[in-house]
Amino acid sequence: MTQVTQCEDIKNDEATEQAFAATSLPVRGWEAELVLGYEVSRDKTVLRHSSHRGPLAIQRALYPEGGVCHSHVLHPPGGVVGGDSLDVKVTASHEAQVLLTTPGATRFYRSDGRIATLEQHFNVGESARLEWVPLENIAFPGAILATQTDFRLSSSCQFIGWDIWTLGQPATQTPFGHGDLNGLTRVFVDDALLLCERLRVNAESQRFPASSLRHLPVCGTLIMYDGKAEQGYSDSQGHTLCERLVAWWEEQRADFQLRDPALTVGFTVCDGLLIVRALGEQTEALFAVFTHLWQCVRLEWTGVIPDIPRIWRT
Repeated sequence: MTQVTQCEDIKNDEATEQAFAATSLPVRGWEAELVLGYEVSRDKTVLRHSSHRGPLAIQRALYPEGGVCHSHVLHPPGGVVGGDSLDVKVTASHEAQVLLTTPGATRFYRSDGRIATLEQHFNVGESARLEWVPLENIAFPGAILATQTDFRLSSSCQFIGWDIWTLGQPATQTPFGHGDLNGLTRVFVDDALLLCERLRVNAESQRFPASSLRHLPVCGTLIMYDGKAEQGYSDSQGHTLCERLVAWWEEQRADFQLRDPALTVGFTVCDGLLIVRALGEQTEALFAVFTHLWQCVRLEWTGVIPDIPRIWRT
């Protein structure tokens, strides 16, 4: 049976911020920054501001579905190594509609002892909609990295986003081993902290599989917030969106587990956030689950099932 839990209020954890700040080392490799600002112009969303430094860039805006602006974030083509620093800042202003994805997986390679850092900051304005649906991150054996992702949402916005990690090299059954992943994700609504979650994977945490990733190499978290919906997200039958997504998963679980017998999905409702967490052995199966959930959410929001971004098929 799929478990749906209700979270208590989450207080700010100052120690997590201090731990992230302490990961910086004086010796660095690439220092890359990407700043994007989206606004509404006439009947569509446009990329009004774009600046980049180092090996981070954005492809030209695409409009495969009317006024929604689709953008592809380009990470360093050779991957990220110890000492590299990536900083992404995205702002979707009032009523902007933005879909952000990546054309390929982001790869973090074995470290020489230095730490690779990735910071991502997303700001979603009043009545705006942001969909952050990247391909997976791959942390190779021996990679040492620290990530911090902040989502700052207006109470009237709509947001869905996910983070998928492949640890080690599952295809060759090579574990993450002595690598170290120190990740922090926070969600704010009108500057109130609703979610503060850490993902820490290293040799020590892997000694206790029952309280970590159960020795599984693939994990993911999907977060959805709908500030435009009425309380409870109920349909005409009185079923909440979460209940409908859980029902879909229960119906489809057996088919997905034929592809990945270890695949496990859990749903949490927390202070207006819908959070979906998943573990598995195959990235493709977990990604397929998140993709379908995203399509279901978009159908709820717009009445239309979106096509899968073409870049995912190239």
